[in-house]
Amino acid sequence: MFGLDYTQQEAIGLSFLWNKLIPNSPYGVEQIKQIKPFGRSGQAALAECFDHIETVIRLAKEHKAELDTLCLHLMSLKNIRGCVNKCNNHTLHQVELFEVKQFLLVFEKLCITYKALEQRFQLNGIDLLAMDGALDILDPEQKRIAAFTVDSPELAVIRREKLHVEALLQKETGESAKNVLTTKRFQLVKREEQEETRVMRELSEALRVHLPAFHFNMDNIGKLDLIIAKAMLALEYGGIRPQISDRGIVSFQNMSNPFVADALAKKGQTLTQVSLTLSEGVTIITGANMGGKSVSVKTAVLNVTLCQMGFFVFAEQAEIPLFDGICLISEDMQDIGRGLSSFGAEIVRFNEVVTRLKTEFLFVALDEFARGTNPAEGAALVRGVASYLSESGSVCVMTTHYDGVVLPTFKHYQVAGLSFPETEQESMGNLAFIADYMDYNLIEAGTETAPPRDALTICKIIGLDQGVLERIGSEYPDISD
Repeated sequence: MFGLDYTQQEAIGLSFLWNKLIPNSPYGVEQIKQIKPFGRSGQAALAECFDHIETVIRLAKEHKAELDTLCLHLMSLKNIRGCVNKCNNHTLHQVELFEVKQFLLVFEKLCITYKALEQRFQLNGIDLLAMDGALDILDPEQKRIAAFTVDSPELAVIRREKLHVEALLQKETGESAKNVLTTKRFQLVKREEQEETRVMRELSEALRVHLPAFHFNMDNIGKLDLIIAKAMLALEYGGIRPQISDRGIVSFQNMSNPFVADALAKKGQTLTQVSLTLSEGVTIITGANMGGKSVSVKTAVLNVTLCQMGFFVFAEQAEIPLFDGICLISEDMQDIGRGLSSFGAEIVRFNEVVTRLKTEFLFVALDEFARGTNPAEGAALVRGVASYLSESGSVCVMTTHYDGVVLPTFKHYQVAGLSFPETEQESMGNLAFIADYMDYNLIEAGTETAPPRDALTICKIIGLDQGVLERIGSEYPDISD
């Protein structure tokens, strides 16, 4: 989706949120399948989409009962698109006409509820056209009950006569008389079928003039349902309306990732909300392994993607421009299955990104790029790639644990890292203890600031043999053990 393969959608938490997006009607399901990113020329349409979500959120808070009634009607709708399409050139059968009537009965109630809400809250561009004329075709007596049978004065006569013949057949014992009655019943059944076909053809022809209204309303029901689903998702996880930037800046204050937060909550842990600002060029995020760099960059990718798809984002404040595409290169690579190494897969994917950068405005995220090669070459590759991205005109972010890769032209964030109290000796050997003292916040750092060296501390926490620790410590003359 929008440059992200299925594995990456799962990795950043987009699939998790997609599964939480629950429409009420089959037309909402259709709309979810048709979701597309708003292009760079779609800022006005995106703003209207955000207006709609805000409106439904207000409805949910101020008029919950009425919104619940609206959702109940949406849930009662069945998908009759197949019947409507068939009616364009063919005759609908009795069951299909029954389904159309059922739809129209529910739609009438939906319309009444929606029009009442519209008097207080406007959803511009989402309209429902009254279909009383179509319903009257299938309910000429305007009883507004669910039952439906194909009927006409001629059919009433035929059916009465058929019932009379059937009653005589049950009483008749003579073989000859039975044959006569059976033949007569067969003729009546044939006349009944012919008249039913004629009536169904006339009903279908009468409905045909209303087909554009059917299509219009089904599409708008889907749009309405999708907006409600987006609003409910925002309410559930604290989504906010992002500001659409026209200055090429991605900025998040205390952004979060519902997927990661949910996973941590199951372990009794909480997600650290982080803030960062990315501008055109390249931003480097440094920090030791296990420092949360990947979570931070994937959370940024998730929220940028959500904004572009017309969803609220998960942060206290957000500013995001519209991009031509979103590119993520991370360990979640699919090319390895084609026989490429992880490093080879990264280079293949990056070359594709470079081609696009020449003509498009992209959001590019490289997570631990070149980790699959030796440190000396890896650091050189990261410096070279970052230098190229700094002049690309797109918004790019890279995470790395390599030293000496940040140049003066790069913006630099550093993960705060471990703050381990020496008094906590009883916690030694507990891997889960690391998370308790890891500060995942991103701190703006200077060009010369080296990544935190937390590896030795982690070795201590895990309880690595003291003899091994002493040997490792001798290789760190600037770090006391």
